[in-house]
Amino acid sequence: MRESLTPVPPDANKPQVLKLGDGTMLQLDASSIPDPPAISFANDISSLNGMWDDHTEHWQGISVIVIQGHPIAIEHWPVLYRYGGNQQWKGTKNKWTDCAQDIIQCYRQSSPEAFWAKFSIDGECMTFTAIIQKLHNTRKEVHSCIVQQAHKEFGPTFDASFTYQRGGREYVMTKPSTIVKRYIELTGKGPV
Repeated sequence: MRESLTPVPPDANKPQVLKLGDGTMLQLDASSIPDPPAISFANDISSLNGMWDDHTEHWQGISVIVIQGHPIAIEHWPVLYRYGGNQQWKGTKNKWTDCAQDIIQCYRQSSPEAFWAKFSIDGECMTFTAIIQKLHNTRKEVHSCIVQQAHKEFGPTFDASFTYQRGGREYVMTKPSTIVKRYIELTGKGPV
């Protein structure tokens, strides 16, 4: 995500600022943020792609959320609902994360035709859930390979290089996604 609301704790009485892809600055308060929409893109990934962000050639200038006359790209939703009232982001987070990390990235890697060729079985398009599961499995395999590579490259210095702090104590990382992130930070190498 490129832009966001000001990174301060929410205050229902204090307006937040959201910068859109075209440079428009919207001042928002809790009352101007609508409830998260009950929408599924399971059968329309091309529409999801067109609403995802407002700073690429994919942006179609439409969204199911419109604030002050401006369509709000899906990439901004986490910020809206993280700062919105009554923990609205909790119910939306997994759906957004699945789309952000998996569907859109893969859909944009080549062409819609190539995407559907990859995610079809016997000429039938896979379901949204099946696509997400396949992408998660692929990411898990990639992470496993990178974790093995990190252990191999760093050898005896792995435990010192892959640590985190919690409660004033230092721990060695065990979560694959965290190890992968640190590995990329340390080496500049990313998933292929």
